[in-house]
Amino acid sequence: MAAGGVCLIGNFCVDLILRGVPRLPEWGQEVAGDEHLLVSSGQTTYTAFALAALGEPVTVIGCVGEDPWGEQIRRDLQARGVDTSGLETVPGGKTALTVAAVRPDGERAFLSDFACLAHSDESVIARHWDLVEASALAALLGVFSWPGLSLARTAPLFARARRAGKATVLDTGWDPEGWAAPTLAALQGLLAQTSVFLPNLDEARAITGAAGPSEAARALAGLGPEVVVVKLGREGSLARAGGREVRQAALPAEVVDTVGAGDVFNAGFLQARRQGRPLEACLQAGSAAAALYIARPRDRFPTSREVEALLAGAPGARPVEAP
Repeated sequence: MAAGGVCLIGNFCVDLILRGVPRLPEWGQEVAGDEHLLVSSGQTTYTAFALAALGEPVTVIGCVGEDPWGEQIRRDLQARGVDTSGLETVPGGKTALTVAAVRPDGERAFLSDFACLAHSDESVIARHWDLVEASALAALLGVFSWPGLSLARTAPLFARARRAGKATVLDTGWDPEGWAAPTLAALQGLLAQTSVFLPNLDEARAITGAAGPSEAARALAGLGPEVVVVKLGREGSLARAGGREVRQAALPAEVVDTVGAGDVFNAGFLQARRQGRPLEACLQAGSAAAALYIARPRDRFPTSREVEALLAGAPGARPVEAP
C-alpha cells in the first residue's frame, strides 16, 4: 500500500487561534486570552502538514480564495513539499476563515466563515482526478467545512476510486447544521464506499445515536467501512476492523493547544497503515504523533523519527514493525 502516495481532498482555511481563553464571552462582553497566531489550517491542511513532516508524499485537491490568505496556504504547503497542483484559486473569492478559542486545558471552540468553500462543489475533485489516479490512498476531509460539496454526488467519486484500487479515507468533521436526517442518509452512501473512517466520539455519537465508543464503532462498521477509528481525546482511541475491537490509551503530554490534534493523529495512523503495520501499531503511531503535536507551541508537526522515539520510550506503546 505504500507506493503512490496520499491524495488529500477537502477544506483549506486560515485559523486565527486565541490561546489561554478561560471562557467564551456572553453577547456584548469581551474575554481576554494570552496569545494569538494566524496559521494556514483546515483539516486537509493540517493533515497535509503532518503527513509531509512524517515523510509521506502528499498531493492536495481543494480551493482557496484569490487573496493573501490563499497565497499563504499555497506557499506553506509548497514549503513542506506538498504538491498543490490540485489546489484551485477561486477568482475573486475569499479564503475560508476560522476563529479558534483555546482554553488553558487545550479544549477549543470554533467560529467559521466558509467563504469560497460555500460556492465550490465536487467538480473541483473531478477536474483533478489524475491526482487521485496517481495515489494509493484518497482521503476526503472536513466535508462539512466545504458546504458546497454534495455528499450524494461525492459518493460515486469514492466508488470510482475504490474500483481503481485506491484505499478511501473519510473524516467528516463536525456538522454545523446539526446532522439532519437527509445529511445522515447521504453520509451513509459515502460510508459505504469508505475503507477507513476516522470520526471523533462526538461525531460518532451524532451519526449513530450510540452513547459509548464501542457501540458507535460497531454501528459505523455496519455501514460499510473496513476500519472504523473513534478518536477519544485524552481517553485515547478505539478501532474496529473485521469484527475485532482494539483500544489505545492516549500518551501523556503537557497540553499547549489541541487544535488540529485529530488531524495529526490521522496522519500518524495512516502512515503506519501504509507501512503495513498491525492495527494496534497504527493506533500507537497516531497517539504518539498527536501527543508530540499538542505539547508544542510552534514547529508542531513531528517527524517519523520523533514518533518512533516517543513510542520506544512509552510503556505499553512500543511500535510494531511492518512485516
